[in-house]
Amino acid sequence: MKKKLLAVCCLLTPSLSFASIPEPYVVNYGLASTVIEILDDDLIHISFRHHSNTIGESTIKNTAMVFKKDYSGPKFYNPNDNGFNTKELSVSVDSNNGCISINELNQNNKQSATICPAIYDNTWNGASVHNLGMHSVYGLGQTFASIDLNNGGQVNGEWLEAGGFSTPDDRGNTFSSVTYSDGAYAGATTPRLQFPVLYAVGTNINYALFLDSKFKNDFNLSREWWEIRNKNAAETNLYYMSGADLPDLRSDFMELVGRPPVLPKKALGMWVSEFSYDNWAELDDTIKTLRQKNFPLDGALLDVAWFGFKHAWQNNSDANPMGDLSFDEQAFPDPASKVASLKKDDIGLITIEESYVSKQGNYGGTNYDGMAAHDGFAKNCGTSDATEFNNWFGISGMIDWSNNAAAAWWHDNVRKPNIIDLGVFGHWTDLGEPEDFRPDSCYANGNHADYNNVHNLLWSKSIYDGYVRNHAENPQRPYSIARAGTVGSQRYGVSLWSGDIGGRLDHMNMHYNAAMQMSFAGIDYYSSDIGGFWRKFDDKGNKDTAIEPGTGYSENEMYSLWFANAAWLDIPLRPHGNNCGMPGATGNDCIITETSPALIGNIVGNLSNLRQRYELIPYYYSLAHRAYKYGEPVIAPMPFYYQDDQTLSGKADQKMIGKDILVASLTTQFKATRDVYLPTGSWYNYHTLEKYDTVNGITLPNVNLWIPSENRNRVPTYVRAGAIIPMMYVDAQTKDVFGHRKDGSRHDELIVKVFPSDKASSFTLYEDDGTTVDSYDTNSVPHYLVRETLINQTPISNGVQITIDAAHGNFAGALSSRNNEVRYLINSDDSATVTLNGSPLTSLANRIALEADGAKGWIKEGSVISIRTGVESVENIKTIEITTTQCQYNCGFASNQPSLAVRGTNNNWTSTEMTLIADYTWQVEVSFGASSNEQFKFDVFGDWRKNFGDNGSDGSFELNGADIDIREGEGTYRITLFDNSNSYTVTKI
Repeated sequence: MKKKLLAVCCLLTPSLSFASIPEPYVVNYGLASTVIEILDDDLIHISFRHHSNTIGESTIKNTAMVFKKDYSGPKFYNPNDNGFNTKELSVSVDSNNGCISINELNQNNKQSATICPAIYDNTWNGASVHNLGMHSVYGLGQTFASIDLNNGGQVNGEWLEAGGFSTPDDRGNTFSSVTYSDGAYAGATTPRLQFPVLYAVGTNINYALFLDSKFKNDFNLSREWWEIRNKNAAETNLYYMSGADLPDLRSDFMELVGRPPVLPKKALGMWVSEFSYDNWAELDDTIKTLRQKNFPLDGALLDVAWFGFKHAWQNNSDANPMGDLSFDEQAFPDPASKVASLKKDDIGLITIEESYVSKQGNYGGTNYDGMAAHDGFAKNCGTSDATEFNNWFGISGMIDWSNNAAAAWWHDNVRKPNIIDLGVFGHWTDLGEPEDFRPDSCYANGNHADYNNVHNLLWSKSIYDGYVRNHAENPQRPYSIARAGTVGSQRYGVSLWSGDIGGRLDHMNMHYNAAMQMSFAGIDYYSSDIGGFWRKFDDKGNKDTAIEPGTGYSENEMYSLWFANAAWLDIPLRPHGNNCGMPGATGNDCIITETSPALIGNIVGNLSNLRQRYELIPYYYSLAHRAYKYGEPVIAPMPFYYQDDQTLSGKADQKMIGKDILVASLTTQFKATRDVYLPTGSWYNYHTLEKYDTVNGITLPNVNLWIPSENRNRVPTYVRAGAIIPMMYVDAQTKDVFGHRKDGSRHDELIVKVFPSDKASSFTLYEDDGTTVDSYDTNSVPHYLVRETLINQTPISNGVQITIDAAHGNFAGALSSRNNEVRYLINSDDSATVTLNGSPLTSLANRIALEADGAKGWIKEGSVISIRTGVESVENIKTIEITTTQCQYNCGFASNQPSLAVRGTNNNWTSTEMTLIADYTWQVEVSFGASSNEQFKFDVFGDWRKNFGDNGSDGSFELNGADIDIREGEGTYRITLFDNSNSYTVTKI
């Protein structure tokens, strides 16, 4: 009662302004307690102590997942007999059962949740949460649902609809098979990972709950009272976060668990990989082919062959090199020179490592003995004996990463001299669930239940801490790619990938649903084995279920569709596969797999989609800086920015790149079109520049996915009005994300694409050296030397003013001057005048003239005005004004038809003339009624002697073809015809 009396005593001062955290609010009931720390006005820390009154210590402990532990307390705090108020929350605590009821003062004083302590049985404690009208739940972790043969991979869906989240065994993080709904094996094995943060979304209400527990957990959301189960936990500790919307909640969560460092810039590029490059010659051949076919490339990942695992196995060697972390110089001779040579050619290397260390290593077990001497392995509980593992990686010990001293010894004496000091770019931590474990092992932080779910988190931390410790010697940014982890992994420079996924689009679709959940959980850099690790038949004889009816599985089609998606959504962009990688593999486990986009699938399309990614590197990299500074997601789920639009609830087959670019995934083999949903606002098609305005959201039907004129599968992409997109110059000479070029030439210009809006907008371009950390603070948070450039667009009378502000900040190697190209969209039939800093700019002849060295002037390309400022100091302000004059007659566009009209039920089959708005592009807006048989055709001369319809209802028109049906009911439609490709679109507006 002592703490409760203290809370009651605070009533003597009814409203308090706090500069520090107030005394915890404690309620004892029976033999249990509820303890609440008030960390901020919108953040409380809850502990349900299931079996003990809190008489003494009331501080709530944190796990390794939590970063921030120095909150300054609420601005306002008013405790009372039944609870307390902050500036944003009204919290009451039931003295009979410890239940907490929370009202959101900034959300119309609406009750968001009642959270009660719960004891489910002798094994499971936890909390019970009353669902008060929430319609969607996000976060919680990575899993791969059972595949429904009739539905393929379930790309869309959130956890409330699914009934909850759990991992399939009793330890939490695990590695398990993907199955069909009847339990049959579906062709792959992937990690199931706990990231126990829950975002609950209702109508005009939302909140987040973070279960700060390293134990196995289970979220049953199928009942009115949600069950949060926490295995073998004496207490259940939760953070409750309040916020105006999902971006506010995630920002608070990222502050709590740590924002990601700025990743090395090369991590945004393409990295080739397979299981496994067996020697330097095989890797060199892969790089040579990519370069010959003009693919940009930033690096390669080396699987287990690099340290001799395959070589030792194939030669029946008694020495198993698992854990040696040293190049096998029979296959990879003179590694120091080779790594330096590759680096000089702008190619980085990332090497794989595992947590298992063989007793029979190539160095007579030196690494094993060193770690054993530092007490660095999992032990048989109650003894000092290292637990012995005997799996495919030989007789080994498993490193105990919770032993900080041993982890530091491993980094400084094994990883650093053998990998980092050679110039290797990063680290690939594999098998980190952990894949193999012993439930009766003990570790520095407790038994296996204490350790399992933080194993890869602590492993990642050991790498990061090593770079911090050795920063004065080497300022290289720490970077690793992990197969496992949990909340907080991101703050150690970690990208996660979804494991040994199947070479099938149904598996890819589930990956992109997992990507939605992982973004909410704080993971900004998430990727897949593009093309799939396992490309083999499953137990049902299938290789895929996400296939258009009437077609069949094609490895080429599957790969190129996946690659097209990943070129937008995966960081890093990493093709990978099991190229008969396991020594001794035979039959269905020995599949010869191509992974390079220069060797499989639609190579022309692969190249086009990859170059598109590289063009946008300045945009992605600026988003990476915003993730570091503000906790904003780099790639966000649609519900994140549009939570009030329930059409987007659980929608994972569309995503946002930053706040401005919307992409819609390619989900099905040989599917020609898909529908795309645009939420409220004005949008432009990124590829065709067509504009769409919508007040309440709009579905664009039958958007083409295969673009014959480009010979590629093209991901439908849309950009918000007002978007400012910085870009880099990319062509056949481009080598990497830094714009290094094969011929040694330079293209340092900044390219900025600006999409019109009737409202002002801005974007900040962030630039740095892309490779180093300038310093770390006392909390090991990195700091960088950064240049920031603000870019604005402001509507003016009959045009726009676009300003590239003076750059602020500097870094080694920063350009002091450069040319700037601004691309702005106008009506294609308008004329334009352009000024720079008040002086008229010259209209140039063509793009060749525009791209000449130091060029200054502008050109009009269809509906795009492209302006170059000439080479200018980055410290100079560049103000461009574009004014337009509407073309009145005969605007001079090319076309294959002398005229076109729409004739249909809308005008009783008379003619409504179409307008030629760009080369070969005709457009008209017409209204149709509510009849079920609204139809139209295109007519050239107004007398039907030359008319076009559509025989296949596929968006392609034929001479004298069938009437075209209107499918979306009464309303106004924008009809666009492209007379150079015999295609058309019909969009309800």
